[in-house]
Amino acid sequence: MKYAIAVTALLCGFFVGCSEEKKEPLPDLPPVEIPADVFGYYSGKMPCDDCNERVLEMDLQKDGSALVIETVLKDSLHVDTLHGTFVYADSVVKLDISQSNAHWAFKRDKVGNLALLKFGNVYRDADGLKAVMVRYYKKFKK
Repeated sequence: MKYAIAVTALLCGFFVGCSEEKKEPLPDLPPVEIPADVFGYYSGKMPCDDCNERVLEMDLQKDGSALVIETVLKDSLHVDTLHGTFVYADSVVKLDISQSNAHWAFKRDKVGNLALLKFGNVYRDADGLKAVMVRYYKKFKK
């Protein structure tokens, strides 16, 4: 019995001693700067009426050209490499793909990602989710 009381007293002392630990304030972090330009690499899922899934990877170049890798999953996986051009004005990227005669418009958000536009409004699916192309500031190697 004396052993149980001694262990209890020791543990209480240990917890009281640990609770008085001094907390130092965290250092100030430098602000994150979002580049003002849209040049770079983007990836995201896009809506698709006649397929199971559609993924785009876009590389927007400084000369106004765009390289798009489109992956479509229907009964099988189909990958296309598309070339096109884009313009950026008033927070909107307009992308024209010459091979498929596709025209896409995206609105740039405050963190640099691109949200798909349909009829001038940000597209939302049946669940209310946006179709967003996420910007990667450092392109990763495959």
